[in-house]
This record gives sequence, structure tokens and C-alpha cells, in this order.
Amino acid sequence: MLAFNGVSHSNAPEPVRREAIKRATLEAAITAAVKRSNPNCEPFVGIFVERVAPSSSDETNWAVKGVKFGKSEREQCNSALSVIIDRLKREFEITD
Repeated sequence: MLAFNGVSHSNAPEPVRREAIKRATLEAAITAAVKRSNPNCEPFVGIFVERVAPSSSDETNWAVKGVKFGKSEREQCNSALSVIIDRLKREFEITD
């Protein structure tokens, strides 16, 4: 009989823990971060986030539905948006 020593022998990754956030708050935070990322992104209008069903436990429950670039420099803002979205997907999940 094996004794339990409190050490997990499973190779399964631990579930990712994300902070809950309202969709509107997340959209506002992303928009503000993009605007601050570059002077050419100040005219950036906003982003739309939608709830999605994650296909695995390490994926988040939201995705970008749409982007309003306004008169901002699309290429520069899209680069900033990509980095910001990747970081926030590891940190947050939406509650509404």
C-alpha cells in the first residue's frame, strides 16, 4: 500500500486562475491601454468583447468581437492591441 505524502504525481497542469471582470470594464481598460501605447493610437475609438465557451480549462471565456480604430494608425495600434489582449487573456475572465 502506498502512503500519501502530499505530493501530486499528476502531470496535469493546474487550472489557470483569472480575476473576474465586467465586460464593459475590460473593454474600457483595453481601449485606454491602446490609447496610451503610442501617440498615433490616441484617436483609437474602442473594442468589443464577446463571451465564448472555452475549449479547455486554460483558455479564457472571452474573445475580441470587433475593433473601432477611428483615425488612429491601424498597424501600430493593432500591434499594441495584440500584446495587450494576450496579457489580459491570462489575467481576466468576464462575468457578464
